[in-house]
Amino acid sequence: QSPVDRAKDIESVLDWCRSMDVPPVDDHGVPADFEKIPSIPVSRRTPEDRQKDVDNILSWIREGKPSDLDTPGDEFAKIDQMLPKKKGQSPVDRAKDIESVLDWCRSMDVPPVDDHGVPADFEKIPSIPVSRRTPEDRQKDVDNILSWIREGKPSDLDTPGDEFAKIDQMLPKKK
Repeated sequence: QSPVDRAKDIESVLDWCRSMDVPPVDDHGVPADFEKIPSIPVSRRTPEDRQKDVDNILSWIREGKPSDLDTPGDEFAKIDQMLPKKKGQSPVDRAKDIESVLDWCRSMDVPPVDDHGVPADFEKIPSIPVSRRTPEDRQKDVDNILSWIREGKPSDLDTPGDEFAKIDQMLPKKK
């Protein structure tokens, strides 16, 4: 990896940390947000219950997808309308896809559909992270990091070089 590419990698980490309001490194040398590990979502229902749901959805599909208000069929119909149809998808595969949405909704404590026909959590759109620094400031960072690399990567405490060194140690070396 060339020094210029390495400098750009380190600058990208710095820019991400600044845009996310995360200090580049804490006292342990690892960004604080990287220590948090979210739990893995696990279905609350037994495989037998989930298979029963698939069977019920499959029966609903084979009956011509009747839509009666206040029945599971109405719930199936709303989810069926939202899910894109896959080319050559069998009724069994479609039933499994619909059941997966139902299972996710139940696991996340989200009603499958609200009054508007759209799951409530899908209405939230997060903002796209945008760099708060100008391209000139980012280029200045790259130049400073490149100078640091060319000087032999000196590590002085409480200087930007120390911050560069910690990030440089965390990033894998590219070949």
